[in-house]
Amino acid sequence: MSEQQFGDERVVDVDIAERLEQSFLDYSMSVIVGRALPDVRDGLKPVQRRILHAMWEAGLRPDRPHRKCASAVGDVMKKYHPHGDVSIYEALVRMAQDFASREPLIDGQGNFGSIDGDGAAAMRYTEARLSPLAMELLAGLDEDTVDFVPNYDGYEAEPVVLPARFPNLLVNGSSGIAVGMATNIPPHELGETIAAARHLIHHPEATLDDLMAHLPAPDFPTGGRIVDDGGVRTAYETGRGPITVEAVATTETRSGGLPRIIVTEIPYQVNKATLLERIAEHVKNRKLDAVRDLRDESSRDGMRIVIELKRGEDPARVLARLYKLSDLRTTFHANLVALVDGEPRTLRLLETLHAYLDHQREVLTRRTQHRRDQAASRVHVLEGLLTALAHLDEVIRIIREAESADAARNELMGRFDLSEVQATAILDMQLRRLAQLEARRIQEEHDDLVALIAELDAILGDPTRLDGLLSEELAALAERHASGRRTRLAGPGEAPEAASAPVAVGEEPLPELGAQPITVYASRQGYLRSVPQKRTSTAHGVPKDPVATVVRATTDDVLLLVDATGTAYRVALADVPVVTMRQRGSTIAQLLGEAPAAPIVGAIPLRAETASLLTVSARGLVKRTAREEFGGRARRVGAAKVKDGDEIVAALACGEDDELVLAHDAGHAIRFPAEEIRPMGRTATGVAGLKLPAGARVVGSSVVSAAETEQAEILALAEDGSARRYPLDELPRQGRGGKGVQAGFTALAWCGVATDLHLVDDGGARLLRPAEVPIGRRTGRSAERVAGRIAAVGPERGAV
Repeated sequence: MSEQQFGDERVVDVDIAERLEQSFLDYSMSVIVGRALPDVRDGLKPVQRRILHAMWEAGLRPDRPHRKCASAVGDVMKKYHPHGDVSIYEALVRMAQDFASREPLIDGQGNFGSIDGDGAAAMRYTEARLSPLAMELLAGLDEDTVDFVPNYDGYEAEPVVLPARFPNLLVNGSSGIAVGMATNIPPHELGETIAAARHLIHHPEATLDDLMAHLPAPDFPTGGRIVDDGGVRTAYETGRGPITVEAVATTETRSGGLPRIIVTEIPYQVNKATLLERIAEHVKNRKLDAVRDLRDESSRDGMRIVIELKRGEDPARVLARLYKLSDLRTTFHANLVALVDGEPRTLRLLETLHAYLDHQREVLTRRTQHRRDQAASRVHVLEGLLTALAHLDEVIRIIREAESADAARNELMGRFDLSEVQATAILDMQLRRLAQLEARRIQEEHDDLVALIAELDAILGDPTRLDGLLSEELAALAERHASGRRTRLAGPGEAPEAASAPVAVGEEPLPELGAQPITVYASRQGYLRSVPQKRTSTAHGVPKDPVATVVRATTDDVLLLVDATGTAYRVALADVPVVTMRQRGSTIAQLLGEAPAAPIVGAIPLRAETASLLTVSARGLVKRTAREEFGGRARRVGAAKVKDGDEIVAALACGEDDELVLAHDAGHAIRFPAEEIRPMGRTATGVAGLKLPAGARVVGSSVVSAAETEQAEILALAEDGSARRYPLDELPRQGRGGKGVQAGFTALAWCGVATDLHLVDDGGARLLRPAEVPIGRRTGRSAERVAGRIAAVGPERGAV
């Protein structure tokens, strides 16, 4: 390189190859760091981080109304992201799509695209706000937990990274193409990811096998099934690896011997419309001669692709062929590349979690120090106020005799050895704070803050306590937000049972559907909503179609639904799509081809431990039938014969050693052993369980297992929304068929063993948990008003 001077100007000769190389490196690093790759600490790319921060600043929080997306995009572009509005809006849309993000960070309202590849509506039409989980990424942002840097024009400050109170990089994953490198990180279930992180907190030397006991595999938002042939472990161990994902489908044979395949979940990132087009092309090209019809019956209640086959075709073999020829089976090529200390690195699972936990320790340390400084500052002020209160007369004299506020401040500082802050606080103190009650409150606040400072100092001085706090906060976050696994797991070569009969697939075995714990909401109009099981359930939210019952089950169970006429319907829960609480679910007509003749009143999982089925009629007749009576494959069977003017109001699982509690709306309840009801056939009407006065009907029925008798409680709910909770022992054991005893109210809406109740009152659909009702007595003044006037009650069977 040489220089030449021409007057006031200087010309420098440079090597064009070196300059191009340096310019390309500068550009590539700008793309890598500033656009394409996420940070290992919060799992976000810069545009995503800027969107969340701008919406947080604008107050677009979960408890506030949605605002137009154009407003959020404009704020981001104006303050933080010097790029086009299209790229910003696309990033916002993706964070709102529940089929693209495992845990959406944006709560969108309007058309945000579809799994068929439809684009979102223009930003002037759609609205958005932060999701509750996004607030966990931003929690502590105003407590000096992370560094801020000037924005591109120096007028604003933006965070370098978000506090990220959950491991978002693994939970939502990421994909992006930079210059010379790319990332493709699969999403995971929140609860499992936090469980692995907590295990690493308590066992820093944990191995990959230890972590995979808590985090066995990715969990995709569209469900599907992972065929684990070693690719998951390879990805976790090396940072790269192929993960085979396939659709969840069932095979069955319709009436007339016409087989068909029902697809309810497809692999992640597969366009459903394109998938159907490809299958249709294979049919047209005679690669799938067995298919006679293909249609998409998907709705807002869930995905449902129906593939009709020709008569005599083996649906399992056709399904295996579809897996081979179409995107019903795909490979997700994991590539765990993220920024660590500003540099791109390929990360193993252990390194990813260690980096996240190091960030969380720093966040907690800075938050604790900030809170300690805030508390110490307040204590300093309170000490000045206490000094003033201890020398009140002298302080008043100094203030009255001072020529100005500055003179009074200086005199107070000199007389009582106060700081300027303390003296100013004394001058600003309101006269009402001179009262004795106010003085005591100041002293109590001072003592509380001193204790808080001691606690914060202990956390700052003990890494073990800091880790304990981190573990507790992660556990609480998982309790609030974990939604359960959607993607099922199967080992290589494991074959499932078809919906119609076991089938042999020859050299192309089908993976097994893993049993997923679910909560099933059965509504009176015959809707089934299957959602991932949590520790506690969520309110039903459809007042016009109240819950008949809510049961805990797994996707391997067969559910027996009973309607008011005594007809039972067998539904394999593997055929019921697992949806979110925002979706209504599937109808019995969709699942079985026929609708119930009357409202649904009960649902029982037909498990081995279910000894017998108990039906209860409105007139107090009870009937117990052995579970074996409901064997076979008939979809529709009789569960009980109903007399004229009567109807079935409940169906429950019951054992020989259990007890039964029945109650009628005139206010009486009875408790008697189930063994007093002899087993009967399906066509019997039953025997008297409770004697009812004229015009009354049974409104509550519960089974008390022998193991729960001592600690069980009764929850009685009146029609006006009043409730009582009292020990089971307050209901004396009686013989079957008696009048019972007064249960707590003269106008009962429900009475039975304390469990979660899904109510419809004059305020809409809601959930009543037993803990909301104070424990008291069966009679007396222990009633508590917990709801409006009750219109419907649906008990939850097996609530935790």
